[in-house]
Amino acid sequence: MRRGAVIVNPTKVPDSRKLRADLSAIFRGYGWADPLWWDTTVEQPGKQQALEAVEAGVDLVAALGGDGTVRCVAAGLLPSRTPLAVLASGTGNLLARQLKLPVGHFETALRVALAGVDHEIDVMRIALDDNGSGQFGAEEIGLVMSGIGVDAEIMAATTEELKGRIGWLAYPAAGLRQVVHDLVPATICFDDGVQIERDVTSVLVGNCGMLQGGMKLMPDAVVDDGLLNAVVVRGSGIRWLPVIAKVLTRSTRDSEAVTRHLCREATVRVDRPTGVEVDGDVIGTARAVRFAVDPAALVLRLPR
Repeated sequence: MRRGAVIVNPTKVPDSRKLRADLSAIFRGYGWADPLWWDTTVEQPGKQQALEAVEAGVDLVAALGGDGTVRCVAAGLLPSRTPLAVLASGTGNLLARQLKLPVGHFETALRVALAGVDHEIDVMRIALDDNGSGQFGAEEIGLVMSGIGVDAEIMAATTEELKGRIGWLAYPAAGLRQVVHDLVPATICFDDGVQIERDVTSVLVGNCGMLQGGMKLMPDAVVDDGLLNAVVVRGSGIRWLPVIAKVLTRSTRDSEAVTRHLCREATVRVDRPTGVEVDGDVIGTARAVRFAVDPAALVLRLPR
């Protein structure tokens, strides 16, 4: 019999025992064995559990949690090409929303996966240079969007308590504290030879273009085109108004406020240590960060 695994962020479910019984019944209904089961922890947020699931020889791994949990589980599945199912539960769930997968309905999402087909999507690989030495550290992976600048400060200021109380509105609420801020001198180099030197608010690079609340920062972003979408944002105080207008109207025309570029690789260098986030998780500060696409690296289970 085929067998799956479920890797759960326990902070995202009210009754883990009932959930396990319900999902196990669905596996059995599709002719699968009862799934193996792991909970994530703060110390082990998903990658190690995924590696153990692969070692056990499962045919499918379902990640139940937000974008951060899905990202960590995916990191453990890349070498084996084991398919990933997304059981979305959280505040953002931007990957699931971009792909029109069920959000918050775990049983439906699992049925979609068990009846679905495998599809390859691109992965971002992100590496930090902590001190500007030119030496990049170990890579992190991203599936949605990564950035250096104020976006990382907003993510760091968005607490789980606030997300629990007001949902995705926690992000703009935290962002209000960053309306006025210092711009960061940056040099952005793309793989096609284009170079931009500008004081910036943030430089974001994405595989998916959707923001919380359904807004699209990168209207043309596609998860399986072998390309990344880079957005250079320059906004502070009243300068945020043209940035917001660009997002709301889904305009792709470049301006002083927002510049876009398609690339396979981008390197951003800044003049001081600046926060970096990946799929909503702050991963540290850096003087430089390299973003690169890994085409068709992840096998995802999607609807037929």
